[in-house]
Amino acid sequence: MTDHQLVKNKLPAWLKYILLFFPFVVACFQLRHLDNDFFFLYPTGEYILNNGFPHTDFLSMHSNMKIVVQQWLSSVIFYLSYSRLGEIGLFAILYACYAGICVLTYRLCILISKNELVSVLMSCVSNVIIFAPLIVTRPQTFTFTILLLEVYLLEKHVQTKKLRYLIGMPFISLAVINLHASMWSMMFIFMLPFIAGAIPVHYRAIKLEANGNLLYLLLSFALSAAAGFINPYGMENVFYLFSSYGDTKLNDTIAEMLPTNITTTYGRITFGILFIMAVLVFFYRKNSFTVRHFCLFFGTLILGFLHRKGTPYFFLFGMPAFTYAIKDLEVKIPEKIRSKITRTIEILAAVFLIIMTAFTCGNSLIKSISTNRGFWSYYKNLDSIIEILKESDEPVVLYANFNDGQYFEYNGFHPYIDGRAELFLEQNNKEFDYYGEWCDLRSAKIYYRDFLDKYGFNYIVVSESTDRYLFASISHDDDYEIRFKGGNTYLFVRK
Repeated sequence: MTDHQLVKNKLPAWLKYILLFFPFVVACFQLRHLDNDFFFLYPTGEYILNNGFPHTDFLSMHSNMKIVVQQWLSSVIFYLSYSRLGEIGLFAILYACYAGICVLTYRLCILISKNELVSVLMSCVSNVIIFAPLIVTRPQTFTFTILLLEVYLLEKHVQTKKLRYLIGMPFISLAVINLHASMWSMMFIFMLPFIAGAIPVHYRAIKLEANGNLLYLLLSFALSAAAGFINPYGMENVFYLFSSYGDTKLNDTIAEMLPTNITTTYGRITFGILFIMAVLVFFYRKNSFTVRHFCLFFGTLILGFLHRKGTPYFFLFGMPAFTYAIKDLEVKIPEKIRSKITRTIEILAAVFLIIMTAFTCGNSLIKSISTNRGFWSYYKNLDSIIEILKESDEPVVLYANFNDGQYFEYNGFHPYIDGRAELFLEQNNKEFDYYGEWCDLRSAKIYYRDFLDKYGFNYIVVSESTDRYLFASISHDDDYEIRFKGGNTYLFVRK
């Protein structure tokens, strides 16, 4: 009997493909804009292609600051696609990755559950959730796709015991370490549940049979770890995660590092999904979790609760793992009712789904247009400031905050700080804790004039909301005057 014949709850082909394509169709009707990180990724890719791999900073004003470009390959890809094809080329890459994510999510669900209805619905929900906030011009888009491929191959190995599904693991490691080194360790975290499941446990009443070949998995783990050292920065890239994250200043001030709670949109979505899962388990679960699926589900769930940055891993890996618990869920249609379902009714249902898809897409498009207007009007203000800076007769010594710095770097200026937060920590740059200094300035722990005099800023770009203390202070400083105001963004110039 083939795997296809073992699949339960088969759907009509038209319904199956409509549901599977639904997330991608909705995505195609949503406007995308350049993520803020793109503005330091682009010049980084350009610099690498023209000058080689940098080891000291070339973007900010701190030229002696040591750096590690942990996403160098992503930067090069973004630079090449945007410089040659503009936004079309850039977003073509994003949508190609998203299509891969949609396919891999469904394939992983069906591989785990062997239940078509469960797999189609779970992958559809998961993929709709992640697109808008997470499929952006950042290296994470590549990472999600590659890690999904990894888990799919690991699950395939466990179910078949065949070595060939592990041959690609070192190449996956090589890709992640160069595309997004800070997430390289996630590859091994996702391997651990499969290694644990391959260990037989016979202790008193507890009996767990081995799933997968432990020797093959350990060999794959070792070769993948070795492959990680093939990168331009060697050990520094391998251990980048441990030297760059966990700092309390980052955890307390960067939104994606904060814990997930029900007050956020993603928090409400996560708790809502967990409630539905609890109901399904209570009424329909007939099988216990396997070790690997248990670890995947609860591991990614805990990760999602600890940091908002971790929630996509729950949606992409925890939710497919959960399908094992409800793999026996069946929706049986009585034969009398089934016989009355005609081709006409199927067509009407298909038309209804298409109309609902169009409505959802249109609604998303309208919201996206509204959001993009605000996005581009904000950068229009910064463009006006840049024109003023270009006319300066003296060297520009520029203060711009964490959110705006990279846009000025993209336009050729060298501000005080930018969105590469971990690079401004002393433990990484070996020079000074600039990020901590910026946090102290925001919270008025240092006197603003001492800070301005230390660096000799002659141009200061502040946001009334982000730089409240600096804005309030410099507004009453006779040595500075307002040269530009747009929205809540101001340019102060030293007299």
